Amino acid sequence: MKKETRVGLGCAAIALAAAGVFGSESGTVRVQPEKALVLKLECQQWQALVAACAAPAFYGTGGAVPLIYDDGTGTQTITLPHDTLSVKELGSDAPAATAALALKYWKRAETVFAVSTYEQALWVVPAAALLDVPVLAEPTPATLKKLGAKKVLAVGAFKPAATEVLALADKEAVWKFQIAEAVARKRTCDYVIVTNPYDADDKPNPNVQWPCLSLATAPLAAYRQALVQTGDYTGDRARLHALGVSLGDAGDKAKLEYVKPQFQKVKDDAYAVADFLKQSGQSPKYLAMVGGSVELPHYIIDLHTKYKYWNISIDYVPADTPYATLSTGTDYARFTKPDLAVGRIMADNVLDASLQLVKTFFRKEYLPGGKYAALVPAGWEKKAVVFDGHRLNQPDEGGPDASPNEPFFPANEVKAAIAKSGLMTDYVFPRDQTKKDSPGVDAPELFGQTSAYGIVQYLTHGDPPYMRIEAGRSGRDMKNYMATGPEFRKRLKFEAPTVAYVIGCNVGCVNAPFATNDEFLPTAAVHAGAVAFLAPNKCQAICFWRYAPKGPGSDQCVLFWENALNKRLPVGVALNEAKWQGYINWKDKQFEADRDKDSDNAIEVDAPSMILFGDPALTL
Repeated sequence: MKKETRVGLGCAAIALAAAGVFGSESGTVRVQPEKALVLKLECQQWQALVAACAAPAFYGTGGAVPLIYDDGTGTQTITLPHDTLSVKELGSDAPAATAALALKYWKRAETVFAVSTYEQALWVVPAAALLDVPVLAEPTPATLKKLGAKKVLAVGAFKPAATEVLALADKEAVWKFQIAEAVARKRTCDYVIVTNPYDADDKPNPNVQWPCLSLATAPLAAYRQALVQTGDYTGDRARLHALGVSLGDAGDKAKLEYVKPQFQKVKDDAYAVADFLKQSGQSPKYLAMVGGSVELPHYIIDLHTKYKYWNISIDYVPADTPYATLSTGTDYARFTKPDLAVGRIMADNVLDASLQLVKTFFRKEYLPGGKYAALVPAGWEKKAVVFDGHRLNQPDEGGPDASPNEPFFPANEVKAAIAKSGLMTDYVFPRDQTKKDSPGVDAPELFGQTSAYGIVQYLTHGDPPYMRIEAGRSGRDMKNYMATGPEFRKRLKFEAPTVAYVIGCNVGCVNAPFATNDEFLPTAAVHAGAVAFLAPNKCQAICFWRYAPKGPGSDQCVLFWENALNKRLPVGVALNEAKWQGYINWKDKQFEADRDKDSDNAIEVDAPSMILFGDPALTL
C-alpha cells in the first residue's frame, strides 16, 4: 500500500528526521567519480535542470570531485584532468537524462528526490548532496525500480508511483527538511544563497544580460549545504545601468522609484531565507548572491553625499551589503554593519563561474603535493605583490609631503600586513615612460606579471570600464595605461587560486550603459582566473577628500589583509570586519580647521561600494 506524508510549513519535518524516517540512507550506494567532469549543455531550461541534478553526484557527503558546467559560450581552457559529457548524450528530455545520470552515479538509491522544474532542483540539491541521493525529474516507475527506490521525496505537485512518498509542498518545506537532516547528522547549516533561475528561461526576458549564471548555485549549494532562495528578480537594464554610473541628473529619482521594487524584492527574499534559518535554531553567517547585476540587481543606496573638497557628489551606490543585514527597516544611507558575510558569484558565463568555484573548493589541491599543483606557477602560495599604479602622480593626490620617489599610501602598510603572514611580498610600480632613463618595466608588461602571485593588491585609478595605471608624467600631463576588460583577459592569467584587492574608483562597477559584457572588470578578473576579486564600484574617499589618501578606504584595505591572512578569517568575514573598523576609525573624526570643507558623511561610500566577487566562505 502506498504511504504518503505531506510536509508543509506547519508540519514537523524535524520530528520525522529525528525519528529516523528519512535519516538513514544505508540502502544508497553512490559511485564516486574518479575525475572532474565537464558537463556540456545548451542554455535551455530542461538542460539546466539536468545539469543542476548532477551536482549531488560530485559534491556529496561521501566526497567531492570538481563539476564544471560549459554552456558553449565560454572560452576558458580547462587544464584540470577531466571527463566530458553532454546533457544531450544522456537523453532528449529531463526525465530521461536525470534517470541516466542517477543510474551512472548510483548503484542503488533507496531514497530519491523528485522534482518537476529547474527552480525546484536548485532548492533540493543541497539536501540531496547531504543524503548522497539522486535528484530525478518526474521519474517513471521503471526508473525508480532500476534504482531500487523505496522512498521518494517529491517536491510540489508531482505524485510519483512509489511505495513511500514524502511530499514537500514548497521551498520552505524543502528548507525545513534540509535543516532537520543537517541537525540529525550534526552538520552546520549557516549559508544561504539567493539566485534567479529565470535567467535560464527558454524565452529569456530581454533585459537578461548574463544568462544561466544561476546554474552555479547547484555546486555551491551542494558544497556549502546552503538554503537556496529563488525568485524572478530581473530588473530594467537601462535604468539600473543609468543609476549605476549616476552623477545626479534630474531624471534619476524617477529611475530609482521605478527599479526600487525590483531590488526591494531581492532584499525581502534575502531577509526571509536568512531569518528562516535563524528561526530554525541555526546561525546564518554567509550569503552568496549568484547571478548578474540585472538578473539579481544590487540594492541601490540613495546616498546623496558630496565630497566638498573636490565638489564631487555620489548619489546612488549599488551594493550587496544591505542584503546581508538581518533587518527590514535600516536606513542604508548611513553604513550599517552587515550581519552576514556576502559575496557575489558573477562571471562572463557559467563556465567561468564554475571554474572559480572549483578553485575555491579545491584550493588545497593547488598547493605543493596537491593533485593540481602541477597546473600552477611554482611558489604561488608564498608570493604576494603590491602593484602601485598611483605613485607617479604624487604629490598631487598623495598629500603635500608625498613624493613620486616613495610608495603611494597605503602601499607600504598593505605590504607590511601581508608580509606579517610570512608571504614573500614584492612592491612594484611601472617605470616612468615619459623619461628615457627611467628604470623598470612598462605598465602593461608589469601588470601582466602580477599573474604569478597568489595575493595581489592593486592601487590604481579607475572608471568603468578600465583601471587607470599611471605610466609617467610630463609637466601637468599624465601618461596612463588603461587596463580595460579586454586587457585583463589578454594580460592576466591567474593560474593559481589568486585573491586580488583593488583600491581604484569604480573598478567594481558592473552597471554601465556604454560597456559590453567583455568590458566589465570584475567578470574579466574572474575570467582571468581570480578566485576572489574585491573592488569598489564608486569613487573612494582615498582620492576625493581633503585628507586623502588616508581615510576609511585605506584603512579597510589594510585591515582586510590583516583579517584574511593573519587572523585567518573567511574573506567575506574579513571584509565585513575591515569595512566596519575602517568606518569606525573615521566616522567621528573632526578637523577643526576644515569643517567647512569636509563632511563626515563623505566617507559613507567606501564601505558599501566595496564588492566581493567570490565565495564569502573562502578561507586563505
